[in-house]
Amino acid sequence: MTIHSSKHQDDVDKNARSSYFNLPALDISVAFPQATPASKFPPCASDYYQFDDLLTSEEQAVRMKVRECMEKEIAPIMAEYWEKAEFPFHVIPKLGALRVAGGTIKGYGCPGHSVTGAAIAIAEIARVDASCSTFILVHSSLAMLTIALCGSEEQKQKYLPSLAQLNTIACWALTEPAYGSDASALNTTATKVEGGWILEGQKRWIGNSTFADVLVIFARNTTTNQINGYANQSIKFVLL
Repeated sequence: MTIHSSKHQDDVDKNARSSYFNLPALDISVAFPQATPASKFPPCASDYYQFDDLLTSEEQAVRMKVRECMEKEIAPIMAEYWEKAEFPFHVIPKLGALRVAGGTIKGYGCPGHSVTGAAIAIAEIARVDASCSTFILVHSSLAMLTIALCGSEEQKQKYLPSLAQLNTIACWALTEPAYGSDASALNTTATKVEGGWILEGQKRWIGNSTFADVLVIFARNTTTNQINGYANQSIKFVLL
């Protein structure tokens, strides 16, 4: 057994590390091109699982329409907005023109896509930018679908056509600071009063909430103790 002095041990450690620590910096643009601003987004290189064969012609058309828009219109600008921690509101009309908001909902100006068609549209958006896909998912799959499945006919007629065009934006408020997304434990209450409802409570981490026009808020009905959803365009609230 050989015991080295501390000085000699430092030399050994330095020599052992030199082959790794003295390497040049990794070129991110080569190793991970998606992490750099892209004037031309990297194309899909393969269809390894032969997914194309599973899509109908209509679903393939939806995918290509969304892919073209995301690669040409969104990819070149999104890195800048990520760095600024901002959302590019000027692209909302371009996303609205894709006619994907509302997904599988039929009627009321919604596209009525198949489940696969709606999913592949979101996948193409997420492929280029996760924030845009989150924006659409909250608006479409949470808020709009809740109104379509659970809303009255009057509410569907009032809200869905404008939401489908992205002329108005929706958010979906379930999560609370104390219980997260456990709907059975919500503390927010809804009390019936003349002319409407009073909602009292706190919500957290609600996507689109700072700029949404339509709010779908979940609260406990103080009369029935049931958890209900409340859609409104004129709720006044304070962000906490």
